[in-house]
This record gives sequence, structure tokens and C-alpha cells, in this order.
Amino acid sequence: MIKEKEKIVDVKVNNGDKEETVKIVVKKPTNGLMSQAQRVAAKAWTECTRDGIMTKKELEKFMKSNDIWNDDKELKQKEITQEINDLERQLFVGTKGKRLSKSEGKRIAIQMRIKRNELRELISERMSFEQNTAEALSDNARFDFLVANCTYNENGQKVYKDLDDYVQNSDGDVGYAAATALAQLMYSIDKDFESRLPENKFLKMFNYVNEDLTLVNTDGNMVDAEGRRIDDSGYYLNDDGHRIDIDGNLVDENGNYVMSVEFVDDDDNGDEEKPTAKKTRKKATDS
Repeated sequence: MIKEKEKIVDVKVNNGDKEETVKIVVKKPTNGLMSQAQRVAAKAWTECTRDGIMTKKELEKFMKSNDIWNDDKELKQKEITQEINDLERQLFVGTKGKRLSKSEGKRIAIQMRIKRNELRELISERMSFEQNTAEALSDNARFDFLVANCTYNENGQKVYKDLDDYVQNSDGDVGYAAATALAQLMYSIDKDFESRLPENKFLKMFNYVNEDLTLVNTDGNMVDAEGRRIDDSGYYLNDDGHRIDIDGNLVDENGNYVMSVEFVDDDDNGDEEKPTAKKTRKKATDS
């Protein structure tokens, strides 16, 4: 497989009141540029440690001593990973040659999705701390330097004057597109990573998901894991396509309940037997 040396990306940007498309070329960094980037990273790491920013080893000790990330969570991560592996084996290999129904396969695939989300949530807790370590900030400085020096316009001119210019504009559409393209070039990031996960491959094989990997029913309507119809925002829908809550009550586009109860005046309790009651009391008095 031939590795890409550059990526050409069309980026839509807002220019005043109109939207324009600009073309950028992101080139894979040369060895010389990588050496310069490594020096930038080393300088950033030194500055971080001098300023008291923790290294990953120091963070690990800190998290354990403060019970932020302990042995129990480490064990939980291994257990969930093993559960995902076991479910994958069951889905694709089966158990002692036993055949599985499609619905059973779907159930296993959805369970794999659930477990993988649990794993991501667990790991994200630790990563939220690690992204502020000296190593992480050093890696960010290195990558920012490379984006600043590997991004060109269609005329072959650099988009950014220097590292500071990129850092100041990295949140823009061009900056985001350039960073994404360079990451794909350097780290072989698969933009279709989610679709290549084993559970999603199975669900796609039997048309249980749409192109966005959202679960669908036989009519192509989006559904949740229990097969209940939902819309793009995750609200439940009834057979007529109207938003409802989990109990079937109508809600509006903002998720607020639609008024369906009838109110009457406080002095009107709806008792149509009042006249009869009066007559009865009258008869009782006469007697």
C-alpha cells in the first residue's frame, strides 16, 4: 500500500455574508522538519516541568493517592475490554458450532456497542487529566509546529506565517481541516474507524444501521436499542411521526409536553346529578 505524502482539502469558510471554498494542501513532514518539531516539543516539556506541571508518572501517583484512578478502575477497564472480546468471538465464531439467529446477532452487536461506550467513558476520565501533563502539552506543541509548517494554499505558499499564527487561528475551519489532514497522514487515522468496528460491520451487513451507523428498523426509520422509533435528536416518535415521551405522551419540538388535559372552572365539577340530588333532599324533607 502506497502511503500518502500529501492531502488536498476543500474547506468551506465564511467570508462576511457569503460562504467560500478554499483549497489547502497538507504535506507530510520531512525528516528535517520532524527534527525541528522534536526540539519544540523538548523545549515545551522543559518549560512545563519548570512551571510545576505534572508528568504522567507524577499524575498517576497523584490520581491513586487521591482515589481518582485506582486499582478498581484499572481492573474495571480490563474486565470491560475482555467482555467486548468475548462478545466479538461469540458474534463471529459462535459457540461450539451453534447457529445464531440474526436477531440474536443484533442483540450481541448492540451489547458490544454499549460495552464499548462504557469503556470510552471510563478511559475518558483518566485522559481528561492526562491531556494536561507535561508530555501531552509537549506533544501538542510538536504537532502545532508541524501543522503550521506543513499547510499550504493552492499556490504553494504557506497558510501560516509561523507557529504563533497557527495557534491564534487553530480554531478556524482551515486550522481544523489542516490538523485533521496532517493527523491522517502521520498517524494513519482511519476516518471510517467506527464503521470498521466488528459490531458495526455486522449491523451494516444485515442492514440494521443506516449510513450514519444509527440503528434502523425494516422500514429504514431510526430506532433506539429497544426498537422504538426516534428522530435525529433522539426523541421518541409515535406511528404518525410526532414526538412523544417514553410513555407515549405528545411533546413539542423543544421536548415540552403538549397540553392534552381539559380544564374546567373551579365551581364546575362536572356533576350532572346535582338536580336529582336536590329533588331527593326535598322529598326527604317533605317526609
